[in-house]
Amino acid sequence: MADVTLGTLLGKIYHHAKAFWKDKMLDPEGDRTQRGTKVTAKRMNNLEDSTAFAHERLNDQVVYLEDADRTQKNLRFEFILLKASVTSGLTSNILVDNFETLEGINLTFGAHDPELQRVYLP
Repeated sequence: MADVTLGTLLGKIYHHAKAFWKDKMLDPEGDRTQRGTKVTAKRMNNLEDSTAFAHERLNDQVVYLEDADRTQKNLRFEFILLKASVTSGLTSNILVDNFETLEGINLTFGAHDPELQRVYLP
């Protein structure tokens, strides 16, 4: 996933010119009373481009929110650990890991919960 910052999100503001589409209408005698909107490749490509852009923008917002949530969880964990170490007088040899993955860790006892990012020890 690419890094998405608030600046990149705000820099992608897009204004879409909404088209008003009309159906072709005929009166009871079969005469045309309203000309329908022509479906052209240019109009359909504009619709496709707008749809693709909207999905890209939505995906960027989801990535940004997921990253912000992960950062908030990590900061909360580090604060709790720092608070516990200061109140217990332990101020050195502190290992901080959020256990988002067990990469580089050989867990021989206990269990890892990747959703809650916790390691449970017996």
